[in-house]
Amino acid sequence: MFEIFVKNLRLYGYHGVKPEEKTEGQYFIFNIKIKINKESFKDGDNICQTVNYSEVIRIIKEINSKNKFDLIETLAEKIAVKISEMSCMINKVKVKVEKAEPPINEKLDSVGVSFETKLSQKIKNGKIVYLSIGTNIGNKLENIKNALNLLKKSGIFKILMVSSIYETEPMYFKNQENFFNIAVKVSVCSSVDPFVLLGYVKSMEYKLGREKQIKKNGPRIIDIDILHMDGAAIDSDILKIPHPRISERNFVMIPLSEIAPDFMINGVNIMEYVNKNIFNEKVVKINQNI
Repeated sequence: MFEIFVKNLRLYGYHGVKPEEKTEGQYFIFNIKIKINKESFKDGDNICQTVNYSEVIRIIKEINSKNKFDLIETLAEKIAVKISEMSCMINKVKVKVEKAEPPINEKLDSVGVSFETKLSQKIKNGKIVYLSIGTNIGNKLENIKNALNLLKKSGIFKILMVSSIYETEPMYFKNQENFFNIAVKVSVCSSVDPFVLLGYVKSMEYKLGREKQIKKNGPRIIDIDILHMDGAAIDSDILKIPHPRISERNFVMIPLSEIAPDFMINGVNIMEYVNKNIFNEKVVKINQNI
């Protein structure tokens, strides 16, 4: 895990309960620690792939200069929350704010507070995303488990629900092994961009050994599709949300209906849609623990 820190940033501000603190002001000392999960740190030596401490300092200066809080507890919390929203790579933010010369008659270096926010707090009320995971090369059960472990360790996704495993007949290219498929309900922090999410998904596929396919819809060691994302409607060459082929894929809809029985397909409840339509490919639940 990486830790980015800002040490002893000294800024003049106007925070405090006493009237003179609001009018005359005083110096505050800011110390920030930001932890980033190693698994979520993308490959490469690029500032766009990490948290820019210059931007962290800008956020602190802006919140400090534009507000006059009674409590430095409020100041610390506002800064921590704003920094945590910078990137979904961030796992934990700790903010310490001190009054360098507090208006009290005691000999001391400073007084202050610290506030900490964690990833679980960020994504608790985040966006809901539905994923489909499939595999038909090698040890299919292990491939599914490995994909779920990467999701858990990523620092980006909080797994909420996982469907049973279903063995499914190939749909488009018939001359290949049957697949194992699952659907997964996850939460991501509200600031995540769908294209950034796609980047993480593709990175996970690569880590799990997926190679460029010679034949479209052919065998693959792992396939992770973004089916749906709260508030996202995208139609681009590289990403379409909602996934345009959900309604024709029995191997997607049956696992999805297990964890999202109220999901709507073309204006119809997903379970009703599955029951009303005839699909050629068999989808069978298997008794395997994930």
